[in-house]
Amino acid sequence: MEQARTKPYGWSSLDMDIDCRHVDVVDGIRGFSVLLVLWFHFWQQTWFMPTYPTPFLSFLGITDLTPSHIRWVGYIFVDMMVLLSAFCLTLPIARSMLLGEGVDDACTFYKKRFARIYPSYLLAVLVSFGFQIWSGNYPTVSYALRDLVSHLTFTHMFRADTYIYAPINGVLWTVGLEVQFYLLFPLLTKLFRKSPLLFWGTLTGFGGWFIFQYALNQEPINMQVNQLPAFLPVFANGMLAAYLFTLYCVKAPYKGLWAVGFTALAVVGAVLIRNQVVDAQMYSGDKQIWQLENRIGLSLCYTLFLLSAALALKPLRWLFSNPVARFLGAISYNLYLYHQRLVVLLRMSLGFKSGADVAAAGTRMQLFLTVEALGLSLLLAAVLTYLWERPLHRWIMGWGQNKKEPAAPLPADAAATIEPATETESEERI
Repeated sequence: MEQARTKPYGWSSLDMDIDCRHVDVVDGIRGFSVLLVLWFHFWQQTWFMPTYPTPFLSFLGITDLTPSHIRWVGYIFVDMMVLLSAFCLTLPIARSMLLGEGVDDACTFYKKRFARIYPSYLLAVLVSFGFQIWSGNYPTVSYALRDLVSHLTFTHMFRADTYIYAPINGVLWTVGLEVQFYLLFPLLTKLFRKSPLLFWGTLTGFGGWFIFQYALNQEPINMQVNQLPAFLPVFANGMLAAYLFTLYCVKAPYKGLWAVGFTALAVVGAVLIRNQVVDAQMYSGDKQIWQLENRIGLSLCYTLFLLSAALALKPLRWLFSNPVARFLGAISYNLYLYHQRLVVLLRMSLGFKSGADVAAAGTRMQLFLTVEALGLSLLLAAVLTYLWERPLHRWIMGWGQNKKEPAAPLPADAAATIEPATETESEERI
């Protein structure tokens, strides 16, 4: 029947409310990942790590809980953000492969990516550059221009002085990494369409070769750990996860009982991630070596959790899809861009030269600076998201488009069954 072909079973929201178009947990997982990275950066500037008394667990010998591991290695959740990016970008490709939907051509894809990331990125670069000029942190004019131009063109990761030692905002390397992936994505999807599993194995294999045969043997290691080839297994896992998620939604005849199993798997994934965090914190050597050696395994743990949480029972999915989680996901890009520089600026404005100085001032000062930095970061991110990022995104996407004649109305039965071909919120919030 025509209806079965245009809207296959599993596509509707009646079956466990799983939606192939908007993966409801993505926004929350992205937002919480950014908060964990933020936690690490805030701790660097305040040395604040609260301890929570747990007398109700004293019978187990647990008198308090201290989330100390995050303060050392919270940055590894950047890998989850990278995985989510590949996952969301590949969802339309997976629907095209499994449901015959159309996809954007390369020019439209690049325009959407530019409109999504460049306005906020440009503002962050210019604000940070202006502050560094005002502070006199560039020894020469040529260095200042090189730093600015390399960031504006996303080439700052190719030189140590514009990447590791750059006065401009250090977190911007992640955007440069993403842009490199965007440039390759139309070509990668052509290969992905031929055989997702073969593509995944090839990309993961090449990334593994780069990590273990090249990057770990180079000095300095910090120039290698975040280069694109070292992240290829993470991107590959995200792309395959998008295909497997869509395949399950389309092909699985009944999802109710399976959701119980996926809920259990999500818990297993969370425990595995926690174990990786502890292992990274306990590693006695250079933690960037740990990152390289464990990036593939960590990414697989993230993939297990993402897929399982997306297909789990509603209560678990609600933890990552409630209004607060969606709000964090919505502002996560600007929150990530500004939080580190903001907490550094606040620390300096209070007259403290380092986190050790803040700690010496006492717990109340540590708490005050942490809460102030968090509140201002959230406020600034929200203002920039809704008053800068989104209006400019709409303007760029509408620029150069001619007004089209309204399409002829569909027959009543067709209008009720054919899904709209617009991007989902998850795909827009990459």
